[in-house]
Amino acid sequence: MLVERTMPGRGLLTVACLVLIALSCLSAVRKLEAERRVLRRLRSQGALAPESSLSVQELPENDRDCLRSLESAGVVALGNGRCYLRVGSLPPFRRKRVRLALSGGLIALLLAVVVATTVLR
Repeated sequence: MLVERTMPGRGLLTVACLVLIALSCLSAVRKLEAERRVLRRLRSQGALAPESSLSVQELPENDRDCLRSLESAGVVALGNGRCYLRVGSLPPFRRKRVRLALSGGLIALLLAVVVATTVLR
């Protein structure tokens, strides 16, 4: 007699894994969108040099957190409660960000396919 061994709840496990992958992707997209929004605001306000910098207090709290992230990436300069764009570092930053978004999306898609086929098999 052939006994087939199945994993109980494998559909639930698949859904849970796929939801975790989707939530991770949403988190990354939100971060990228926040960075884009802050960069656009700095450009539109003309904060392209220390003389024309923007007060950090004018930005919402979540944008201030994003500023710190952009400062560590070398795109924004912060000092004395003011911030401005480092225009020369924008093109390499944009290329890296696009590569990150595309490779992250591809990896998430491949991971979702692997999880779904492995668990449902």
